[in-house]
Amino acid sequence: MNVILSTLLMISALVLIVLGLVGFRHQGISGVKAFSVLMLAMAVHTIAYGFELLSPNLETMYLWIRVEYMAMSFYPFLILWFAREYVGERKFANRYVMAILLILNMITLFLVQTNALHGWYYENLGVDTSLGFPTLAIDKGIWYLVQVAALYFAISYALVVLLKRIINTRGSSRRRVSMVFAGMLVPLIASILYLFGWGSGQIDLSPFSYIFLSLLVAGGLYRYDILFLSEVTHEMIFNTIEEAVIVADSEGYILKINQATSQLFEAIGQLKIGEMVNQYPVLTHIIAGKKMQMVSIGEQHYQIRLIPIGKHHGTIVVFTAVTEITEAKKQMEILAKTDQLTKLYNRRYFVDCFDQLEQEGVVMLVDIDHFKGVNDQYGHPAGDRVLCELAGCLNKHFSDGVICRYGGEEFALILENETLENAKIRGEKFRVAFQDRETDFPCTVSIGICWYKKEDYSKTMNLVDKFLYQAKNAGRNSVVSEEVVI
Repeated sequence: MNVILSTLLMISALVLIVLGLVGFRHQGISGVKAFSVLMLAMAVHTIAYGFELLSPNLETMYLWIRVEYMAMSFYPFLILWFAREYVGERKFANRYVMAILLILNMITLFLVQTNALHGWYYENLGVDTSLGFPTLAIDKGIWYLVQVAALYFAISYALVVLLKRIINTRGSSRRRVSMVFAGMLVPLIASILYLFGWGSGQIDLSPFSYIFLSLLVAGGLYRYDILFLSEVTHEMIFNTIEEAVIVADSEGYILKINQATSQLFEAIGQLKIGEMVNQYPVLTHIIAGKKMQMVSIGEQHYQIRLIPIGKHHGTIVVFTAVTEITEAKKQMEILAKTDQLTKLYNRRYFVDCFDQLEQEGVVMLVDIDHFKGVNDQYGHPAGDRVLCELAGCLNKHFSDGVICRYGGEEFALILENETLENAKIRGEKFRVAFQDRETDFPCTVSIGICWYKKEDYSKTMNLVDKFLYQAKNAGRNSVVSEEVVI
C-alpha cells in the first residue's frame, strides 16, 4: 500500500515540477512567479513525503520530515505572495506583513530541524503500524499550532481576496478566478481533515491534494482548457517512465503502451494499440497470472506488477527490469554451494543432497596420498593444481554423481542407483587413470566405498571414512569397500 501511495506522490511531484517550470516561461501573467515557486516547493514536499511513507523506522521518517519542511515551512509566505500578486491587493498584504510571515516561517524551519533538542514543534514522535506499514505518529507542539495558524491565515486571505474578485468580475475572467479559488480550497480541506484526524490513519492528505490545486490554479492562470493541460501532462509522465507499461481493458484490447515498452520487448513482438492481448502468448500468460510475478523474456528478467483499473475496467501491467539483480542472486547461490578452487560442489551442498536422497546407492570418499608432501616439495600453487586435476578426473569418470570437495584434499561422491560392485570397478578405473595422468606433480589417491544410509548421514560418513582409513593402512593407492580390497 505504501509503495502505491508513494508512486502516486512521485507522479504528482512530476506534474508539479512541469507546471512550475512552465510558469517560469509565462512571467507576464500576474502571480505566475509566486505560483511557480509554490509548485516547486510542493514538489519537494511531495517527493520527501513519498520517501517518508517508504521509511522503515522513525529515524528515517524524521530525516524526510526535515526535508519536507525545507519547503512546507514557507507555504504561508508563498500562498500570501501568490494571492496578493494575482489579485493585486497590497494594502493588507504589505511588505511588513510579508516580512513577519517570512520570519515566522524561518523560525518554523529552524525548530523542525532542531526539534530533538527542545520538542517545541513535535512534543513526541512515534510510529503507527495500524495501516499495515509504518507511518509517523505525532504529538503536536506549541509552534506546530503557530505554523498551522499562519497557514490558515494565508489561505483565508487568499480565499477572501479571490472571492471578492469573483463577485466583481464577469464572464471568462470570473471562471478563471473561480478555478483558482477552487484550487485554494483543496489543500485547506485536506489540511483540516488531517489536522482533526478525519483522514486515513496517520496519512497526511495534503500532498495528495496538490495535484488538484496545481491543475485548477494553472487553468486559471494560463487561460486554456484544464483538461488539455491534464492530458499533455499525462502523456509526458507516461512516456518518461523508465519501466515498461501496458494498459489493457477488460475485454483484452491494448489501450496504451509507453515508449519503454517498445524498447524492451522485441521478444514479445511489435505491440500495437487496439490489438488483442491474446495475440501475444507471453502477455496473455502474464495477465492471467498473479498480481506480483517474475518473468523471463529472452535473456532478460522482469518483475511484473498487475494493477487493476477499478473493479472491472482492465489492467495496468508494469514491467520492472531486474536482470542484474536476478543474475547477481544466481551468482550468490552458485558461490554458496560451490568450491571456489575446483568448481565442484562444497560440503554444505553435499549434505543438502544427502538429506534429499530417495533411491539406494553408494557413497565414495577419495583422499590424495601424501598431499602435504606435494605442497612441501612443489609449493602450494602446485597443490592447487593437483586438486584441480583431481576434480577434472572425477568429473570425467563420475559425471552421473554428485561430486564435492569434502574438505582439504578429501573429495566425496554420491552415486544414486549404483551397485556396490560396479562402484568398486569404476573406483579402480578412476584410481588408475589419476595415477597415470600427464602431470608435473605425480601422486595417487586412496578410496573408501560403502552403501549409504539415507536417514543417517553421520553413520554413513563414519563408515566410508573407516574404509578410506583401511585403504591408507593397506599401503595407499587402493580402493577398499565393505566387502573386498581390489
